[in-house]
Formats: sequence, structure tokens, C-alpha cells
Amino acid sequence: MDNRRYQIFVSSTYTDLQEERTQLLFAILKLNYIPAGMEFFSAVDEEQMEFIKRVIDESDYYVLLLGARYGSLDSEGVSYTEREYDYAVSKGKKVIALIHKNPDSIERGKTDRNEELFQKFMAFRQKVINAKRLVAFWDNTAELILNFQSSLIQTIQRFPAIGWMRGDSLANAETLQKLAASELENLRLKEHIKNIGSTPIVTDLKMEARSITNPTVFSETEIECVSLVVKVKPGTISDIDLFTRIITANTENDLIRYYTESAIPWFIKIAKTCRIDLRITNPNSYIVKNMRGENYFVDSFGKETPVNWEEDFIEHSPCNPQLGFCPMTMPINPECYLNPMQSTIYTHYRYFIPEKDCEMTYKRIIFGENIPEPITKEVKVHFRLKEIEIETNELVHLIQDLERKQKFNDAGVFKYVASVLAKENKESIECNMK
Repeated sequence: MDNRRYQIFVSSTYTDLQEERTQLLFAILKLNYIPAGMEFFSAVDEEQMEFIKRVIDESDYYVLLLGARYGSLDSEGVSYTEREYDYAVSKGKKVIALIHKNPDSIERGKTDRNEELFQKFMAFRQKVINAKRLVAFWDNTAELILNFQSSLIQTIQRFPAIGWMRGDSLANAETLQKLAASELENLRLKEHIKNIGSTPIVTDLKMEARSITNPTVFSETEIECVSLVVKVKPGTISDIDLFTRIITANTENDLIRYYTESAIPWFIKIAKTCRIDLRITNPNSYIVKNMRGENYFVDSFGKETPVNWEEDFIEHSPCNPQLGFCPMTMPINPECYLNPMQSTIYTHYRYFIPEKDCEMTYKRIIFGENIPEPITKEVKVHFRLKEIEIETNELVHLIQDLERKQKFNDAGVFKYVASVLAKENKESIECNMK
């Protein structure tokens, strides 16, 4: 076994976070890792920034510590802290963001008194929160260190980096990991003892998933997502009802163009799209505080698979062009509180456009203020494609019918897909009975 020591770049502003950064660097050293970062300087210039980039390149992980200050600005009005963050992301560094829960509560001397700077800080803060990276919130130094330890161990386990090694070192990676885990456990126990009677520890959550085309069935273990590959038979569009509730069409040709170039291609794409809904239930007798999480698919080899996300956006129905695009995933609000036995359904939660039949495992890692160890949930997902043929005229009338009912949207198309599958299952059952 190896004995890797990871170099961890810590980025932060200087004057407002001296105490917190000192404790953070000490925690890194206690884990036998190497802290790095030019944020030790109270001022940074363009020339030093180039050196900082080289240090980030050499580091294994990047930690962003945010309080309530934006920091020194470069010639373009961007803080050096934000520039460091953007550079680390561009280089594919694994980022751990440690963000103060409530910047407004920080004493005035440690905040940006300039309103423009404070607005820039809040925009940067929100950018980090929305970036789908590992984010942990804190409001005191003890909580900061506890969240950092937990986040770092989880990140190293999921994304082991190259690290540094001594040829004559007797320690190995397993020993270092055990030391880190022991340190985390000690911190957790101290925190638990301090808060006995006031902060119950959440030990488990229940997560169920369902396919939108089979919305009555939730499962904790595995689900099947079937989507349609619509093959349109060649033909003409005849007997068009000049329906113009939303569509602006001056002539029949304009309306035909709308269906052939917009409505039909959109319908075919949505029919092929799978959607997974989640229901998370808190079986404990106390509230889960500040629940948040991250999620991803892994293939049969355990590799994380961002297959065909199409830039994480999917367009709305062409008859509602003012809506533009919607995200293919919807993150949990970092301030989410889950009451005992409360079921939370995250609709439109996870879209997937499969190119072929496949099986994947959907993983969700759930964090929370009173969740001492991240809770991991897994559901096996079977993606299946079914081909159907439909005439052009029949498809146009189907779309027009959805438009009249104001259901020409993803929900309406998914309902149609579900009806096709239900009819197929019924015919299969009747055939078997014969």
C-alpha cells in the first residue's frame, strides 16, 4: 500500500478569517497532509496570481473558505479569491466549499462595508452553492473543522488523487486514513457530548424512487424506466385544424412548419426522455436540519456516468417559448428542513436520455447539520427503449389534442408514454391468459 500525502490548497480572504484559517490549516497538518495557498498574503497582484496558479496545479484538492468578504480586486473588478476558485474549477480540481451559513450575522468589521462589494460577494457565494459541488455550511470554528474533516474524507474516498510520497516512509495510506477517521470520530463525539439533549443525531433516512411513466410505484431498491423511440411514418399532414390558441400562424403553411420543425421533434425527444422522481422520508422523531446532498449515476463498472446530459438543460414545449429551458436536475435547497415522517417528492428531479438499453445505479449522498456521517442511498435503474410507429397525421392530431387540453408539456407527453406502456402490458396479460 502507498503512503500518499495530499497537498490541499486553501483559498480565502485574509483579514476576516485569520482564526478560522489557522484552525483549518492545523487540521490539515493533523491529518498529515500538506496545506498550500497564497491567500496567506493580505494583498495579491497580477504577477503573484500566476504563481498561485502553479501552486493550484500542483495541489490535489482545493478548499474554498467563505465568510462575508469578497476580498481584494484585480484590474477587472474580480476578487482574487473568486479568480482562484474559477481557475481550480477550470483545471478539474475537486472542490470543497466551506461557506458561512449566515453572512449577515458576522460582525461588521469582518464584512464588506461597501454595498457593491457585498453584492459581488453574495453573487459569488450563490455561484458556488449552485455549482453542484461539495458544499458544507458552518457558523462557528468547531462546526467548520468538523464539516471539513467529513467532506475531505468523503472526497478522498470517492476521488483519490496522485498525492506525494516519501520513499523511506513507513506509514501507508491505510494508516493515514484510519488516523483521519479517528480524528473525525473524536470531533464528532465531542460535538455530540456537548449537544446531548439539544441536537439529536439523525442515523437514517428512507429514499424511494419511481419512474414518471409508472408514477404509482415507489421502490427503495430498483425501478424500471421505459421510454419511447417514436418512428414517424412518412405521410402528409391533412385536415389540419387551424388551432391558434398559443401558436401565431398567419397561414396554413406556417402552422405545418410549426409542427414539422418544432412540435413533432420536441414530442419525439420528450417521449424518449426518462424522468426519475424521489421521495425522501425522515423516520426519526426529530427534524433533519439543513438537509442537502449530491447525486449521480454510476455504470455497471462503478464509474460515474454523466451520459448525454445535453448541458443539463431541456427545452420547454415549443407552444410555450417564453419559458425557454428548465434544468434537467433540481438541487435540494441547502436550507431544507425535513420533519419527522415527512415525505418530500422532488419532481422533475433527474432526466436521462438513453441511447440504448442499459442498467445504472442512482446514488444519492445526503448531508445535514445533525447528520454526523453522510448517508448514502442507492437505487438500481433499468433503462429500456421501446420503438413505436405512428403516422404523421395521427401524431399532429395527438399534439393538437394535448394543446387543447393545455397539456402539451413534458407531463402530458409522459402521460401519453405511460398510456402506451399500460396498453402494451394489458395486451400482454390478455394474450398470456388465452
